[in-house]
Amino acid sequence: MNIRRRVLVGSASALVVALAAAPVLAADATDSSSTVGELVVTGIRGSLQKAIELKRLNEDQIDAISSEDIGKLPDHNVADALQRLPGVNTESAASGEGGFDENDRVSIRGTSPSLTQVTVDGHAVSTGDWFILDQFQTVGRSVSFDLLPAEIVQNVEVYKTQDAALLEGGVAGSVDIMTRNPLDLKQGPTFEGSVQGAYNTNTGEVKPQLNGLLGWRNDDDTFGAIIQGFYEQRSVRRYGQETLGYTAITSAMPIGAANPTLVGVQAPTLIGSTLFEQQKTREGVDGSIQWRPDDRMEFKLSGFYSHLDATNVNDNYMYWGNNELGKNLPTSFTVLNNTLTSAVWPLNNAAGTPVDGLVVDNIVRPNETAESYYINLDGKFRLTDQLTIKAQVGFTQGIGSTPSQPFFESDAATGISYAPSGNGWTVNPTNVNPASPAGLANDWSLNEVFRSVDQEVYGKFDGVWDLGSGLFKDVEFGARVASHDRRVDGWDRGCSLGTNGQCFTAGAMPFAATDPVPYPAGFTAGALGIPGLLMPIAGNPQTITNIVNAITGGVRGPVSAIVQPQNYYWTGAFKVHENDYEGYIMARVGGEGWRGNFGVRLAETQENAFVNVPTSAANPVAITSSAYGPYYVDDVKNNYLDVLPSLNFTFDLRRNLLLRISAAETMSRPDFSALGGTVSLTDLTDVGNGGNPNLRPIRAAVYDGALEWYYAPTAVAAVSVFHDDLQSYVTFGTSNTVYYNMLNKDFESFDISSPSNIAGELSGVELQIQQPIAYGFGIQANGTYVDGHDVDGNPLVGTSKITFNVVGYYENKWVSARLAYTYRSHYFVGLDRSSDENQQNYGTLDGSLDFNITPNIALTIDAVNMTNSLLKYYAANPTQIRAVYDNGTQVFFGLRAKF
Repeated sequence: MNIRRRVLVGSASALVVALAAAPVLAADATDSSSTVGELVVTGIRGSLQKAIELKRLNEDQIDAISSEDIGKLPDHNVADALQRLPGVNTESAASGEGGFDENDRVSIRGTSPSLTQVTVDGHAVSTGDWFILDQFQTVGRSVSFDLLPAEIVQNVEVYKTQDAALLEGGVAGSVDIMTRNPLDLKQGPTFEGSVQGAYNTNTGEVKPQLNGLLGWRNDDDTFGAIIQGFYEQRSVRRYGQETLGYTAITSAMPIGAANPTLVGVQAPTLIGSTLFEQQKTREGVDGSIQWRPDDRMEFKLSGFYSHLDATNVNDNYMYWGNNELGKNLPTSFTVLNNTLTSAVWPLNNAAGTPVDGLVVDNIVRPNETAESYYINLDGKFRLTDQLTIKAQVGFTQGIGSTPSQPFFESDAATGISYAPSGNGWTVNPTNVNPASPAGLANDWSLNEVFRSVDQEVYGKFDGVWDLGSGLFKDVEFGARVASHDRRVDGWDRGCSLGTNGQCFTAGAMPFAATDPVPYPAGFTAGALGIPGLLMPIAGNPQTITNIVNAITGGVRGPVSAIVQPQNYYWTGAFKVHENDYEGYIMARVGGEGWRGNFGVRLAETQENAFVNVPTSAANPVAITSSAYGPYYVDDVKNNYLDVLPSLNFTFDLRRNLLLRISAAETMSRPDFSALGGTVSLTDLTDVGNGGNPNLRPIRAAVYDGALEWYYAPTAVAAVSVFHDDLQSYVTFGTSNTVYYNMLNKDFESFDISSPSNIAGELSGVELQIQQPIAYGFGIQANGTYVDGHDVDGNPLVGTSKITFNVVGYYENKWVSARLAYTYRSHYFVGLDRSSDENQQNYGTLDGSLDFNITPNIALTIDAVNMTNSLLKYYAANPTQIRAVYDNGTQVFFGLRAKF
């Protein structure tokens, strides 16, 4: 057991200084409980004022949004709304699948999403991921906001500092999503609902968006209930060009042998024109029952269920650079920034043998889904006038499922060239017409099944002992226990070799058998800014499904035949069991013009990672039933005890001017998928992503200071500075391991990228202002600067140096309007297929317009990504292009009602 006994550096002295300074600071202070005016406002200004009050009155440093705020913004999940807050970043992808049209992950102050603790009403929530790679790759503990519609939310509080009573798990902060309480409703029945259409400019389709809430509270204010349902569809069409990795030229390659100065130069392995199409349906229910029999007892039973059907098709027509590099010699080439930026490859190699330079990859994922649910019971008991106990018990589960992923790959021998062009590459085959299936023959096909299950059972109690009106206000204490399981299983099945070395027993099958169709007319050079974009064809999804599903080892049969012991894909499977035990004690103190808390939280983690390890068939414990080689299951145990002290103090320097000082030790546990040691392989290029079961928790000492000036109702100006000393962060490196290559039907050496611990640090400053102007106009603006790196000088995952938001609004009795611009500078995403991945600078403009037809009915129009900004990615430097995507603009229009 590793026991941390190091006390937060400077905590004790900081506490002494803070207590000593309190009487001096109070001389020019006002009572912090006084409000900023008594004017009651509603609408946009009402929601902003509520968020300000939440921020001002909290002892910790937080930022908040309210339900009115979410309802008025052009945001249809919680992540989209949170990106407006200072220091909060969002991502529209969980790992290496590239960005989409809806934000999916949330991070705080330049850290990765895995280091952000996300709770609902203070308890854990498990979520699943719909994308197959995210079901077993290292996206870990981060929550998918794809499953959380904004309409279910009352308030969201983003904690930038830690106190002992908060659930550990967020190194730089945590997000608590608070749902509605039935007893907060007005008496009698309440109805809220919306009917909208969702229009996508790339697909040209309109899909329905339905939300409805029914609530009731009795006249005695003792019993209430809420039930809310949602049904939301979206059509997604993403145009893209992807470069799926880079490899170093070696002396064993023909180009390296002929040109020794090129050894070590990075060259693209696959460059593809990719079309991703998806039909998304998010549906579910949220509800609660609240009972308060008397003023000393209260119960709340709540439940939530969300299901996302994310059926999709991905077609990719690719330049096969890895194959050319290993077999051919270019007739000309260029090099820039240690990158092979262009090459012209002949049809035949030196031996006169045609070289396959194009590969077509058609993937179908019917009924790919994700879901999340929880059931939670809260109780509150006022045992005496001084002692109150709160208890919570619940269960949550998230599931990500790919019940079938048939895909079909074809290749063609052709002369081919590539060169930089606009936002990407121009690729020109010379012996094959990209718009025709002629010359393309089937090489192999495969079907995959994956399922990830993430679940937790938890229980806790919290007590508050009221100490009166002296220096010590109260003492809070509590304990929590949780048992968490994460399991991933997968099955792959290709087909046996035919008489001509092909996947079909009858020999090679032409690509024409997949009923190819042209890419949509909108997929043009203008969409991606790539003159000369390779314009290929796509296989018909239903035809591909029928062909591949009919093949199980060369024998035709049902899809269920895939799920067999010999097809178990153990490299992508794992199980992690974790028991967490926590306890804390925290004192709240204060006097005239100052208040605060200090305490300590203890967290013990008992971890069992069941990792599949390749081995020899001669090993007595080897499992030899899988076609992907013998392996054994290694139970890797790790136990950790973390001591997490914290303090937060707020001083009223003068009227409405607050000084906040905070310090804490924080920790986040490693991603479950990283601990499980799963491996995702790319057989075309012999690379992959892997895990590390011996990762230690990510630990940090964090320091924060802030000045906040609440100079008018619905107005605030604030500056915050922060520093995170990361004693054990996570970096990525590569190693070489032998795995079975399903394309070549042989065991080969793969370059595997995997995580490991390293020290690092980040520092930054946040600025924000919120200001009503005049005649119904107002503005919000915030900016964050973060500088972060590990001890080797490498960038931290998720760190954008600059993030800013500018929101302008107008509101009167009949009309409300907003324009919101959000920008974040480039950041390191991580390693994908053993190559760096960075997202370039990205800014998006969103807007909303509401017309109040009556006091209870409004016509709404929301637009997301109005300027159709492109998502762009690169590898080690901008010369090494990774991807560019066009997701189009989303427009939502309809009616909202409240009675």
